[in-house]
Amino acid sequence: MKSKFIIFKNIFILLSIFFPISSQGIELDFIETKPGLFVHFGKHEDSNNKNLGDIANVSFLIGKKSVMVVDTGSSPAIGKEIIKEIKKKTNKPISHLVITHGHPDHFLGMSSFIKEKSIQKIIGHEKLSRSLILNFDFYQNQSLESTSDDSLNDAFLVLPNLTVESGKTLKIDLGDRPIKIKAWRSGHTDNDLSIYDEKTKTILTENIFVHRTPSITASIVGWKKTLEEMLEMEFEYIIPGHGELKSKEDAIKPMLNYFNNLISQVRKFHSESKDLDYAIKNTLVKNKHNWLLYEEYHPRNVSRTFTELEWE
Repeated sequence: MKSKFIIFKNIFILLSIFFPISSQGIELDFIETKPGLFVHFGKHEDSNNKNLGDIANVSFLIGKKSVMVVDTGSSPAIGKEIIKEIKKKTNKPISHLVITHGHPDHFLGMSSFIKEKSIQKIIGHEKLSRSLILNFDFYQNQSLESTSDDSLNDAFLVLPNLTVESGKTLKIDLGDRPIKIKAWRSGHTDNDLSIYDEKTKTILTENIFVHRTPSITASIVGWKKTLEEMLEMEFEYIIPGHGELKSKEDAIKPMLNYFNNLISQVRKFHSESKDLDYAIKNTLVKNKHNWLLYEEYHPRNVSRTFTELEWE
């Protein structure tokens, strides 16, 4: 009996490789976290063929005139599902599409929105287009391999037609719903946008990770400065790129504590001429904040921090 199970298991694995799984049946649950502000909270996992890449938060805001979508998920199938859910909630047109940064779980659903003729502006950081052009093929193939989602074969490169300069803010009104979109100089990536909804004093930002280990892909020093600046801003609530809605301090302070300690320890190891292997094994070994995916992302964070601070 056991040998038969192993045979069937191996057949299933081979079929999943040669015949990718369709994600057309994926369903997203959107929660109205604040009036007119709907969020789907992604899973705290890396992309795989069970979650079909549904790992990032995606949102939309409804004004009196139109709708703004913030991020499109990690596949055309997820993008289509977002559109379907919007149309269940309102008959107002989608006028703006905002991509918070150039990671695949946030932008690979963009091609599904091109058919929405009502979209006037696709908004991104001034550095987003470069990131998308350089990485699109790699991210598409990587995501297809990890999820076996055949809708990814239909994904194609879509670039913003309105960009925000680093350090600047763009103002948009959806109809009695003023929005401020800020382009950060450094954060989770070098092309991060945050979206501030004045009506609910809520900010949507990929610079914040809640209940999940933040992954450093740009500069830890730059990200730290961004978080310190965000603490001084006027918003009250945060919808992070990953994790649940939180108050400003509850979301930001654990990340700052982690970054400050990581920087301090790595600088000490550099002063003692310790190597990278030593730093990885001895820097913040305990997961103080009980973050998910700590074993996967913390060693990478140490490595990036070690390299960044080596030539200070």
